[in-house]
Parts: sequence; structure tokens; C-alpha cells
Amino acid sequence: MKDKRPHNLSDSYSPASAGFSVMSEPIAALSTAPGAAAIAVVRLSGPGSFELLEPLLIRRSEAHARMMMMAKFIDPASGEEIDELMVALFVSPQSFTGEDSAELFCHGGPYIVQRILQTLFANGFRQAEPGEYTRRAFLNGKMDLSSAEGVKQLVEAGTHQQWIAARQLATGRFSETIEELRSRLIGALAFLAARIDFPDEGDTQDVALETVVHKVRGVSTQLQKLEASYESGRVAAQGLMVAIIGQPNMGKSTLMNTLLGHERAIVSEQAGTTRDYLEEPCRVRGRLIRLIDTAGVRETLDSIEQQGVARALQLAEQADLVLLLVGSDEGPEAYAEIEKIATQIGSNKCLRIQTKADLRKAQEHAGYIAISAMKDHGLDLLEAELVKRVDGYVGQLNDQPFVSSARHHQAIQDAKLDLENFFEGVKAGAYDEMLAFELQNATRALGGILGVVDVEDILDKVFHEFCVGK
Repeated sequence: MKDKRPHNLSDSYSPASAGFSVMSEPIAALSTAPGAAAIAVVRLSGPGSFELLEPLLIRRSEAHARMMMMAKFIDPASGEEIDELMVALFVSPQSFTGEDSAELFCHGGPYIVQRILQTLFANGFRQAEPGEYTRRAFLNGKMDLSSAEGVKQLVEAGTHQQWIAARQLATGRFSETIEELRSRLIGALAFLAARIDFPDEGDTQDVALETVVHKVRGVSTQLQKLEASYESGRVAAQGLMVAIIGQPNMGKSTLMNTLLGHERAIVSEQAGTTRDYLEEPCRVRGRLIRLIDTAGVRETLDSIEQQGVARALQLAEQADLVLLLVGSDEGPEAYAEIEKIATQIGSNKCLRIQTKADLRKAQEHAGYIAISAMKDHGLDLLEAELVKRVDGYVGQLNDQPFVSSARHHQAIQDAKLDLENFFEGVKAGAYDEMLAFELQNATRALGGILGVVDVEDILDKVFHEFCVGK
């Protein structure tokens, strides 16, 4: 559809759009990956973008909002034609940021991109800060905070599981759930506010506390379900945390390097080489794993190594899965030590690995996966088990919204605690004002997920629900 505004770019700019943005400076940045490519996209946004862009273009077709036009990009200082490109215009507020915006589709040679950006910066634009486009979209009301976080996760998603977690945020599906729960709390709070502020009105006298409790209990049940989804959601978004634990020289660092496909950890026959932990993301058959190589667990008088051992055991407690390594040529004492660690951290989250299976002295033990990282033996069985563990978490995620962010999880826990305080207050016969205080806190906690905290919502609900006549 053609833009109804005049077709000069500068005429497409309006002062009203300047007031729409909280961040008023026009910005520019490369939106595609740096380096040589067939096409590169340079994005512009901010009040005055069209006005500043106008003298830099020689248009070969008319300018229409949300439609491509051909143009030559020139350097006004020298009059030199830098590139022939395509331009798309997005008029405020119908743009990603909510501001007047443009996208320049130029040839992707590094020199061309550099010249275009330099020319833009010399003619009124400034370099956009990391994430500034999405930040402007949030500040201008184009998306809520959780959706903005989802955009970042979509860009960074490297596996199907990460894409699932990011997409429910970026599409607004998760925020719709949170907003619905928040609205229900505001409704319950409106009833309480009416009982407190307008006690003499006939409508408010008929509001029973049981009605408020019923509304809040439904929200509390939903929050419990969301909280329970966090472990699976976290694994989907951040990967399965896998700690590699064992005594020194059991092949922990060798196994990590093998799974990564490159040398990350130092491998040495000298015991105690790894004194601190190393963490690296790793993809195993399309699943994201966070591998953690730890210091060898043993009795030692070295104070630094003691700290490494303590940290290794602490990481084992925190991990989703622990790979307990023992050499196939080790005696019964080493295997007994492995079982001791398994008992300490929980046997159900441990996977027992028998390393150096290529040695002549190797003896198989029941319940252990025998591998040789050097000979690529048994690694397919280990990878299959890792995939099974990841899918065990992610497979629990159904079509219902789930929590994948630590920030969201904390906010939901805070809101849940506030509602527990509310129920305790009801049981103790607390005043409506105290009950309202707990509901306000829960509402703010959920609003924090969305980046929205507005007490006017409560007042609007009160005056909408009741004819108070005041």
C-alpha cells in the first residue's frame, strides 16, 4: 500500500515522531554479520532519519512506506557515488523501533559498508549501541521486556531447543500469559481497593473476601506450574550443565577436548594440572551441552589444589548431569571413591564412565560406559546418553508457556511468595490493607517481567467495575 504522505523523504518526517521516542538521536548500524557477503543491511532509526537520509540518495524510483525503492548512495562531501542499493522506509509508529526507520540493502563488500557507515556518521547519525534498536522498541511500547529478551535469544539460538525457548519469548506468547495473570491480580486488588476506599457504597459492600481469595488462588496455581517448568526451560535455553568429575589423570580434560572437537583444556600426565574449572558450550547431535572440566578430586596438602577440589564437588552438586570418570586400569579403591562421590551428589544424576578402554589392562565394570577418547571408542554410546538426558528435560515442555530465564524465574518466585503471604494473612484475619499490600507486591513482581509497573491499572479497574459515583 502506498504511503499517503508526500514522497520526499524529508516530507515523511514529522515533529510528532520525534516526541514519540525516548531516545531522540538518529542511529545507524550494520544489521547483518560483518565480513564479505553478497548483500549487507544497514539499519537507520530515530527522529529525523528521513530528513538526514534524503541528501545522501539519488532516487531512481518513488519512495513509498514499507516498499523497496532503488537509489544511489552518495558522499555529499565529494559527490562520489558509493553504491547502488535498495532502500526500505518504515514510517513511525509502524516500524520495529516505533520511530521513523530505514534499511539500506547494499552490496556486502567490507569497504562499501564501511564507506556508507562513515558517510552516515558524518551526516547526523551516530553509531547505535549494542541492543539499542530493541531497547528503543521496548521504550516506545513496541514490545515488552520479555519479548525484547526473546529477540536477543533468537539471534543467539544455535540449536532447536534454544529456538523453542527464544521463540515463545520473542513472539509474545510468554508475556501474554504473564500479563493475563497480572490482570487477574489487578482485578482481585480492585475488589480489595473498593472495600477499603468505598466502604459505604452498596456495590462494594457485596464484595466477599472469598471472591478475592478465589481469584488469587487461580493465579497462584498457574504460577506454581510456571515455576515447575523452569528446570526444563533452563536446559532448553542455556543447555544441559554437565560436570566432568574424577581423580587426577582419569582423562577428564581429554574427554572434554574430544567432545568439543578442539583442544581447550591442557592435557598432561602430571597429576593436578587442572586446578580450576573450565566451562565451554558444546553441541552434541544438535543438543546444547555446557561442559565443565574440573580439578581432580583427591586428598592434597596444596592449598590451591584444595580449593579446586572443593569447587569441583560444588559444581557437581549444581550440575544437571555428572560424568564420573575412572580409569579402566584402576583398582577397587578408585571405583569405591567414585561410588562415594555418586552417593554424595545423588546417584540418579550421575553417569559412570570407564576411560582408557583401549589399554591392555582394561577390565569392564557393570554400570559403566567404557570409552577411549584417544581411539574414539564408546563415544557414540556416551553421546546417545547425553542426548537422552537433554531430551528428558526438553521433552517435558509441551504447548504450554514455560520459564527459561533466571530473571523471570526469580520474579515468579517473588510473586508466589507474596501470594503465600496473602493467604496467610487471610487465614490470620489481617486487615484488607495488609492483604492489598501483598497483592500489590505480587503484581509488581509480574510487571517486572514485562517491564511494566503501573498503579493506574488498579484505579482504572476500580472505576470500571464499580459505579462509585465519586
